[in-house]
Order: sequence, then C-alpha cells, then structure tokens
Amino acid sequence: MTTADELIGRVELAFADIAYPGDDDLSDSRYGEEPAALREDFRGRDDWRALSPEFLDQAPQGWSSALSFFSPAALHFYLPAYLIADLRGELIHGSDPAFRLCWGVTPAAAARRIARAHGGSTIGAPSRRTFDRFSPHQVQVIVDYLWWKLDQADYDPIIEQGLEHYWLARLSD
Repeated sequence: MTTADELIGRVELAFADIAYPGDDDLSDSRYGEEPAALREDFRGRDDWRALSPEFLDQAPQGWSSALSFFSPAALHFYLPAYLIADLRGELIHGSDPAFRLCWGVTPAAAARRIARAHGGSTIGAPSRRTFDRFSPHQVQVIVDYLWWKLDQADYDPIIEQGLEHYWLARLSD
C-alpha cells in the first residue's frame, strides 16, 4: 500500500505546473457571502505550497467551505494543498477534499437538479466538467489518494461511489 509520504511526493509532482488562475477566476459563484469571502481570502495567493493547513482548513473566513466555491481553475490549482494537508492529518474543521472529489459524481447527487440561478442542469454536470480538466497523471494520483482515504476510513460509501462512478473510468481515458 502507498504511504501518505509517498502520495505527498506524487501530488507535488503531478500538480507542480498548474498555473494560478488569477484573482478574477477564484470563484464562479456570485451569490452569498462565502464566494465573496473566498475571493478576498485567496486573492493574490499564487503559490499553493505556501498556504498553511490552518488557513486551508478554515477558509474562507472560518466557514471551511472553499472547496465548494472554487472555480474549476481555482480548484485545480489549490487541490494539491488540500490533498497534502489531508494526507498529513491537518484538516480538522470540515475541509474534506475526498468529499469534494466524490459527492458530485455519486448516483445520489449527480442527477439532482440545481437551481437556474446556479446554472440549471444537474450537480453531476459541473462536477464532471471541473474534474475533466485533470490530466491522466493527476487522475492517477487522485485515485490513489481516494484509495488511501478509503483505507483510512475502512468504509465510506461516498468515496466508493465516486471511484466506481467516475474516477476509475477516468484511468482508462
């Protein structure tokens, strides 16, 4: 089995060249306080390696919801920081990259309709569009992280379903 330290090295390598999306592409959402707080908290933070686990776990402004409000480009850029903090056991207030990577592609969530104000369609459609930007190397690292996470939890139906209904199929792309 892959160790957390081995996975950390692979995450760093797989995401090393992802460009900062810019201050104007941190969140697609304009509704509510959390997206605005996210844009404020992450503005100018163009090196994901420099973000402390404490910052990641609380952002934005104590809500621990940044993973839910990032634009696709921002999630792609900041995800490695979250994965590494999680692999080190440093996310304790609610930031959960495994949930973010899996929930939207599970059968329970993927077909659910979302409000027109948030784009209409289903929960699964934007999740898939967001994750489709990951390279095969990044997908392999994400799958290995999810297997590691599943092993730590013993059983997590959301991770199992995320692997089964999206991530494992991406390995063959």
